[in-house]
Amino acid sequence: MKLVITDTNVFIDLMNVDALAAFFALGFEVHTTDFVNNELNRDQQAQLLPFRGNGQLVVARFTDTEVKTFEVMATSVTIQFTDRSVIFLATQLKGMILSGDSNLWKECKARKLDVHGSIWVIEQIWIKRLISSVACIDLLENLKKTNSRLPKDKIDALIDRIRKR
Repeated sequence: MKLVITDTNVFIDLMNVDALAAFFALGFEVHTTDFVNNELNRDQQAQLLPFRGNGQLVVARFTDTEVKTFEVMATSVTIQFTDRSVIFLATQLKGMILSGDSNLWKECKARKLDVHGSIWVIEQIWIKRLISSVACIDLLENLKKTNSRLPKDKIDALIDRIRKR
């Protein structure tokens, strides 16, 4: 089972396109940090509660010493405090990071950490046949509408691949 540490924006993307249940059906061991959870609004936190309750989502809490460690952690680019907590946890657990934040991606690459984003997650949902090709294309089209910061060319390329299969 692949261990993943999820950042805020991937959760939000999956919630916005109603793909959260499919994400958890992938069978990943999903972790996040309490700082990620705190960035979500109450409704978004409520959407995650069933997955926390059944053990599919583990929310890490840190000691003061751990917080100080990643607070002063040297990075190759400027990254937010919450992103530092994600890198710290991924390093501890030796897990893959799921994020759409470009600076977090750069830091992951600098640290040779495996990192993927929302488009990859939806592709995995399709590859594992948790949804049909038509449903996957709908998710990707909705993702383009709900998150304008995602690379539309990559979404369109995946849509083209799905249509050709």
